[in-house]
Amino acid sequence: MTSDNGTSTETQYIWHHLTQHQGYHPLIIERGEGAMVYTADGREFLDAAAGLWCVNVGYGRTELVEAAMKQMAALPFYPLVQSHPAAIALGERLGELLPKVPHFYFSNSGSEANETAFKIVRQYFKQTGKPSKVKIISRHRAYHGSTLGALSATGQPERRRDYEPLAPGFIQVSAPYCYRCPFGLDHAQAPYQCALDFERRIQMEGPDTVAAIIVEPITAGGGVLVAPDDYLAQVAEIARRYDVKLIIDEVVTGFGRTGDMFAHQGYDVTPDIVTMAKGLASGYMPIGATAVSDEIFKAFLGDIDSGRHFRQVNTYGGHPVAAAVALANIDIIERENLSQQSRSQGARLLRNLGQALSDVEVVGDIRGRGLLVGIELVEDRQSKKPVSNNVMRALARYMLENHIIAGKATDVEAHHNNILIFAPPLILSDEQSDRLVDTVTRGIRHVQSQIQTV
Repeated sequence: MTSDNGTSTETQYIWHHLTQHQGYHPLIIERGEGAMVYTADGREFLDAAAGLWCVNVGYGRTELVEAAMKQMAALPFYPLVQSHPAAIALGERLGELLPKVPHFYFSNSGSEANETAFKIVRQYFKQTGKPSKVKIISRHRAYHGSTLGALSATGQPERRRDYEPLAPGFIQVSAPYCYRCPFGLDHAQAPYQCALDFERRIQMEGPDTVAAIIVEPITAGGGVLVAPDDYLAQVAEIARRYDVKLIIDEVVTGFGRTGDMFAHQGYDVTPDIVTMAKGLASGYMPIGATAVSDEIFKAFLGDIDSGRHFRQVNTYGGHPVAAAVALANIDIIERENLSQQSRSQGARLLRNLGQALSDVEVVGDIRGRGLLVGIELVEDRQSKKPVSNNVMRALARYMLENHIIAGKATDVEAHHNNILIFAPPLILSDEQSDRLVDTVTRGIRHVQSQIQTV
């Protein structure tokens, strides 16, 4: 059914994310099981995007439903101006997973977790006698959220352009984009100029003005940019040298997604703050968290009139039902060793994609870690010219027509949204992985013929 303005009846009432509604007819997803989702009209789709890269343990987990029901019956809500057992248990469990950042401020999303981190570091430096340290440095193509502060840290011009002016004090430097190195260097050349870009910018701004660096261990929504293994350690050392706090954004990469419980743990770095959300409850409930070190947490301690407390309240942060579900979700990830499953299945997926697409001229690069994989499409390998948004939309349509839901870089940079992204549930089977490889191979060959006839 279509309304007078050309939209479907459904889109008269729901304003969808990242979507032009003119002529748009979304899938109506009714239920899910494992890595599969099913529409109201009975069609089956392999969800190679895990919702929005968050349903790590897969759909249909009755343990999570039961945890929610049990908690709902006991205590459906109470704010963390006081406390409750579910939040205490979750905090203790996360503290075991992240012993170097064992203090957790709970919120509802990744955007809020990062927004909280920015506020914490600014207040921390004011309370430790360095009030001019307020600037936050992030990277081009990074995504850190949609709230005003998180968007200001986001290095995606297309996401930012209609909401400017954004919050002051946010600066971007070069991304570790080895396929398109901004310095024209081979990625084997170290120290990496993309890491040294942080140092140059800190020196340019003045170390006494810079509060924090925020990085994703792997730049996810910006195109699955996988830095060399020792890049993150170099960034961490630069931060330490200039008394700049290192914020690791694990909103996408946490909870097994890249083959470790948290991606930064595979790079042997110790952050000052870690943010998380998506995989924390596998999307079954909205919950985010900002984890901080002892050093930062202790700077907020004082007598009742000291004014040193964190001046932020979050009505639903640490919601007892969300906390109980998150705790049960972590149980599943650990019990079923889903981090290792992600590592091995991701390596298999990358290997098979590489073999299947080795002779396809429009495939410029295939990269990833664990079950976070990107395929960059170009007009030809020599020029590396990105394919158009129309080509990417055609590929996404092909995938949907063949019953696979995939992600892609969207609204990142004008004329440079050419990366197809896979982040399926971590319980992906060999058969489902093979189906994904077969379908995307056929889909890319299909759009290649379109490119070559233009």
